[in-house]
Parts: sequence; C-alpha cells; structure tokens
Amino acid sequence: MSDTVICKNKRCLKEIDAGFRFCPHCGADQRRTRRTRRANGEGCIYALPNGKYKLDCVIGYDVDDLGKLVPQRVTGTFTTRKAAIEALPELKERKRAELADPSATQKKYASLTLSDAWEIFEASRAYESLSKSQKEKLGIARRRVAPLENRRIADLLLDDMQDLIDATVSTYYPARDMRTVFSHCYKVAIKRDIVPYNKASYLELPLLHEEERQPFTHDDLAFFLADWRRGNHFTGYILIMCYAGLRPGELMTQLIENIHLDEQYMIGGIKTDAGTNRTIPLPNVLIPVMQYFVKKSKRKLLEMNKDNFYQRYWETIERLGVSHLSPYSCRHTYMTELARAGVQPGIITAAGGHTDYQTTLRYTHIPVADMVAAANKIGPDSST
Repeated sequence: MSDTVICKNKRCLKEIDAGFRFCPHCGADQRRTRRTRRANGEGCIYALPNGKYKLDCVIGYDVDDLGKLVPQRVTGTFTTRKAAIEALPELKERKRAELADPSATQKKYASLTLSDAWEIFEASRAYESLSKSQKEKLGIARRRVAPLENRRIADLLLDDMQDLIDATVSTYYPARDMRTVFSHCYKVAIKRDIVPYNKASYLELPLLHEEERQPFTHDDLAFFLADWRRGNHFTGYILIMCYAGLRPGELMTQLIENIHLDEQYMIGGIKTDAGTNRTIPLPNVLIPVMQYFVKKSKRKLLEMNKDNFYQRYWETIERLGVSHLSPYSCRHTYMTELARAGVQPGIITAAGGHTDYQTTLRYTHIPVADMVAAANKIGPDSST
C-alpha cells in the first residue's frame, strides 16, 4: 500500500498518493512550498528591480516633536536574500548600541550650529504642521537671528541671544518670534543630547503694549451705507465686518454655501474654539449687501487676495474721509454697538465668538455720555 498525504491546497485537503506531483482532485502542484512569514522583529526583505534585496527592520520607536511615535529602523541592500538574513543580527545590535549610547549621538552632532538646528526643524513634521502665516513670521525672525547662525548651540550664551533681540527689535511680537526660533533650535539640540535645557525660555521680551482700537462712529457708518447705495460695492465688505463682527480673515474665508439669507444667519468664523463655525446673525441692513455678493460670487464671499483687499480698504477710507481706522476696528464697532443697544452680555459674547465676557469687554468702547445716562437710571429718583 502506497503512502498517502493531504493535498496542499487548503480548499481541497483530500488524501492523495504521496508520489503524485499534482492532485487528481483539484490539480494543485504538490511540490510548491509556501514561504513562511517572517516573525516580528525579523524585518522585511524586498526584491529590488536590479536583482538585489533590501532589508527593512523596525527595532523600536522614538517620539517626535509632535509627540507621535517614529519607528527606528535598520536598513541595508544585499546581493542575496540569505545575505540579508545573516546580516540582520549584527545590524540590529549596532543600531541598539547607538541608541543606547548618548555619546554616539553627541559626537555626531557635536558641531551642531543654530543654522543646522533650524534646517532640521524645517524638515520636521512640527514645522509642516504650522500655518502659512506662522511659517512666514518665523521666516522673518529666522533672518533676524542670522548673526548667530554659525554659532554652535552648545557654546551659545543667554546673553548672546538677549543682546541680539534687544539690538534688533523693540516691540513684543517680533521679539517673541525671535525667541520662538531660538526655542525650536534648542529643542532640536535637547533631543540629540547636545544641551540639557532650553536657554531660550529665559529670554526677556519687551512689554506688550496693545494699541486700543477704536470703533467707527455713527456718522462713519452712515457714510459707508450711503457709499454702498451709490453703487460702490466694495464698501459692502466694510459694512459686513461692521454689522456682522467679522475679522478680515473670517471675511476672506467665508463660504457662500454657509450663508442662509432666508433665516438671516451664516456659519463662519476662525481663531478660537468658540469663534470657529459660530452662528452669525445678519441684521436687516446687511441683507441687500449679502444678496448682491451671494449672487455675484462663486465659492467665497470675498473673492479677492489679501493684498488687494487691504489696498481697496484704505482707498475707500481715504475717499470717504471717515475715521482712519484699520479693518479690525470694524469688529470693535460691532461689539460696541451691541453693548450700546443694551444687548445682554452673554449674547454679545456668543455673537462675537468669544469664550468669556472679559474678552468681549476689550472690544466694547462705551461713550462717557452713555455711561452717565445708564448711571442716572439707578435708584428711586431715576425718573428725574
């Protein structure tokens, strides 16, 4: 009696004669051997088009600047699959020794300069996650720290950075951006065990003196409205900012599909959690303005680039002879007019997309006469 075996085809699994090359039931080749899957930690071996083999093995994980896990790999290219398998243990041991010995990393980056560190940061996912405007601001600050770019971070002194900031800028925000550049470079160095701590965190910045923005007057608003009705349609954008409380950036990103004229509101807003995708009421005075732009525009309420918008804005302000205030004052106008009209603080805060009323108070500018009139309503003699 001849020996029997089970067909290698998992869908068949019938007994056949051990001498058969092909299964008489399903026709499967019995000499075919299935390559076993490599175990975890043994890596993957790929056949390359040039006939060689590439080894790729993950031996652990590190954490990047965003707190995400980054695999630590050993790789290599070999003439045969067998050579790749035989080389793996030595490659893994060498890589682990390098990761376990901080001095190896320190030697590699011993001459790391400020410029080198910034290049590493620019190639990181932390940098890629920044917005376009953030990258532009940091680019300006990076050019301002250029006098120190060839200094080794290990040799950089706090006084070096402080003196450069003090000599270069005199206001808070540019100084803050310079400190941010230094800080990112230090984080690169700390991660590579070049320095023990972030010296940039000890840099002192100029005091922040925020210029108080004033609202447009009632006369200014009347001029804007009359100008719109005369057919100067750009002024409609100023009216929208004044009567809907939009920031310039919110005006530029407002989508037509999120404007609901029948219900007199739109969904929009940026910057904060409370301000993003908030419900923005549209007063009656804005309905004709919004109808015009909704009909005229394709996708966005404002189909104009930032530079052209600001140029047209200042041209309109000069032409009408109204208060010489920036576009951001339109939002202050909105908050102030709501407060003067006696709207409840909670509604003003929600309409403006603020998280608390303390923030809203920075946007309201109540005239003294209105405050006196309000004070006169207090007490039993308020009717006199």
